[in-house]
Amino acid sequence: MTLYDKIKSLYPTVDEGDFHRKIVMVDITGSTNTIPDGAVRVGSVYIDSWTHPTLTKPTQAQLDAITE
Repeated sequence: MTLYDKIKSLYPTVDEGDFHRKIVMVDITGSTNTIPDGAVRVGSVYIDSWTHPTLTKPTQAQLDAITE
């Protein structure tokens, strides 16, 4: 399950506009960049910025608890 899928599972009301304006994810696949320490992530994708006004940024534990 991807980070996107897990966020949608946790917050079903999140829409595409939220992902373009309020939730920024970064995929480092094929990059020499590294995931910042403490970043909430699934695989090689992490949440870079979360500015949603009504939903709190999910924790790693919340995302890890979501299984397919």
